[in-house]
Amino acid sequence: MAWPEISLEDFPPKRDDEPSSLRQDILDELTDHFSCALNRELLKNSDERLAQERVIKQFGDPVKIAHQLWFDAMKEKIMSQRIMTGVSVVMAVCCIAVVGIAWSLMKESQAINQNLAAQLAAIVDRPQPVVVANMDQQILKQLDELKRGQATQIDSSSEEMNQILFQLVQEKRDGKPAAGFSGTLAKIEDNNEIFKVNATSDAMGQLDFGKLPWGTYHLKLHSPWNEDLYRFNNISAIPGRKYEETIVCPAGVPEEVPVQFEVNWPTQPENEDYYLLCDFRRMEPSQSSPSVNQFYLNSERSFQQHYWWTYRRDLSKQPVKGVYLIDVKNNQVTPCPLEVDGKFEDLDLQKLVWQQNIEIFQGDYFAPNIYLLRKSELMKLNELNSVNQIPTIEISESGIYWTYYNKPYYGLFISPFEEMKIEPQLLKTLKYRRSNFTSPSNKYSTTLKQIHGFRENRFSSKYIAKKDQANLWEIKIPDFKLIFQEFGSSNSVL
Repeated sequence: MAWPEISLEDFPPKRDDEPSSLRQDILDELTDHFSCALNRELLKNSDERLAQERVIKQFGDPVKIAHQLWFDAMKEKIMSQRIMTGVSVVMAVCCIAVVGIAWSLMKESQAINQNLAAQLAAIVDRPQPVVVANMDQQILKQLDELKRGQATQIDSSSEEMNQILFQLVQEKRDGKPAAGFSGTLAKIEDNNEIFKVNATSDAMGQLDFGKLPWGTYHLKLHSPWNEDLYRFNNISAIPGRKYEETIVCPAGVPEEVPVQFEVNWPTQPENEDYYLLCDFRRMEPSQSSPSVNQFYLNSERSFQQHYWWTYRRDLSKQPVKGVYLIDVKNNQVTPCPLEVDGKFEDLDLQKLVWQQNIEIFQGDYFAPNIYLLRKSELMKLNELNSVNQIPTIEISESGIYWTYYNKPYYGLFISPFEEMKIEPQLLKTLKYRRSNFTSPSNKYSTTLKQIHGFRENRFSSKYIAKKDQANLWEIKIPDFKLIFQEFGSSNSVL
């Protein structure tokens, strides 16, 4: 029999999670190990019994070694199983405890409910005074009203979006639909634009912006021929209510109508021919290049409403220049020739074609920038291009002062080649008042001895050109002498 004498029965009881070959592998390894050790001892001593004793003394009992090797191999699985068993026991105990606590709480709750039910039954059976009964009814009624009010608030808060619709018509409230107008509706909060919506009027003239949040809006309309309406007065959409409004629009591009000029200049110097150069243009930043200024001509129209439509023409793209030369003596007018970029050029009177009236697009125009010119000065108009700001005497409700204005500026009278003469007595009372411009940037001196402009609001009325009527535009030249006499001067100004 092989030595050492150890068999599979000497191992601990077999486990279900034990590898099938574990015991045999341990047995084979021990047998081989002990056999090799025995052979080494037999080489030293031929007594086999003594050799076996020495091997056992050296390594120990083979059965115990087999047990230890088996336990080392199964240790992790045995410990995992024991841990899981412990956790399961703890969980079972916790579940039993929870069930017990829940059962205890349920029994306690049942007892409390039974006690409350008994007390309520006793209260119901007890007779109540009439006043208390009425009070209970009032409380119930108030609760019902509160519930209905809350339901109403929920319904109203759900209606946050409101239909905003404009009906566009041509020239009068019962006019034809105005189709093809584009509109922009901007929501405003605390003077800030939150968002904007664009729409175009359909064949029925309806400009429908759909459902939008209630609040305040600003509207801008744009016609197919570039005539605009800016409505900055508030459009208020109320929660739960549809907003509708009819807006009267122009039917087409402003037509040209004849306009005749009439000059009213009571103090015109005698024995000398004078001309008025009327500039209706405005200098504004270019839409394509904001850093570059260019000339525009604006006119306005209104149709049965206080909303004004503005027709803005880019004079770099259209032949209409908006500058007219008036012969004061003969009361005739001619479009003033200009350079390609809109600047002034020297004029030759022999080449000008004078007329009794001229064609101007219908609409309202602000008072022009008016240059007072002698006949000899027409041949040096090119010099005006180098002057941007005009030292000006201005009269307002607060008094008389001097300031600077950029040209062209509406209602401004300019004597470009000869300064206005002001008496020293008046000069002492004049103070500088800042307007749009804070510092001069032209060839004119900043001293009061070289004032070249005059402006007063009463001479800045609008000029209106309409169809089917005689359009006579009166140009009133102020009586400078009389005006300055009112402020302490008695001498002439020009």
